[in-house]
Amino acid sequence: MPYEWPFFLGYNRLVPKPEATVFLAFEGGPLRSVWSYGKGRSAAFSIDGASHWGPVVWIEWPGYRPFWRNLVSWVGDVR
Repeated sequence: MPYEWPFFLGYNRLVPKPEATVFLAFEGGPLRSVWSYGKGRSAAFSIDGASHWGPVVWIEWPGYRPFWRNLVSWVGDVR
């Protein structure tokens, strides 16, 4: 995305599956990762989707809607 990411106050520390692709990380932990299995797709996003860990600037960030639209579209794209 062509947007600079906003500041977050916290996230859930995850360990990616070996076959996952990590798109966004912080201190070695994935914030966003995706993987395919069989005919399905899955994604993990370890930051709150609302504004609990991301100040209101998160949901007002210009990349917020495109981020979710692209993530859900990719996961729902059945092959």
